[in-house]
Amino acid sequence: MFIQHVVIGIIRKNNKYLLTKRVYFDDEKDNQFYPFVWNFPGGGIEANETPQQALIRELKEELNVEVDKITPINKMFTDTQGNWQGIFYVFLCQLKDEDQLIILNEEASEYGWFETQEIKNLKTLPLTYEMAEIADKITV
Repeated sequence: MFIQHVVIGIIRKNNKYLLTKRVYFDDEKDNQFYPFVWNFPGGGIEANETPQQALIRELKEELNVEVDKITPINKMFTDTQGNWQGIFYVFLCQLKDEDQLIILNEEASEYGWFETQEIKNLKTLPLTYEMAEIADKITV
């Protein structure tokens, strides 16, 4: 089994959360597990990176944004697909500049800002709604 440590960035603004819609890659990346679904941005932790460093890097790569007020969510999340298992380090954060222009990389086709109850009705990755519910209870 391949175990991957993954960071998730829950970006909150005006009581809404930023989600991206995944695209489909026909290769060995994890994107093949859940194509065309909404999720919080994030990705794998690289060698010699802390989870916070990985979060900052991933959000810059995927969204071209910088974040601050990074608060870890103290709950362990995992997901298993075939021989892959993800262990998720989840952080609630804010955009450094609320007017930053979001520029998506090739991993997502679109983005949107959603309230928690709206997330419940979207086609999302597993755990997305649960993560949003927990983030709702955190004040930064």
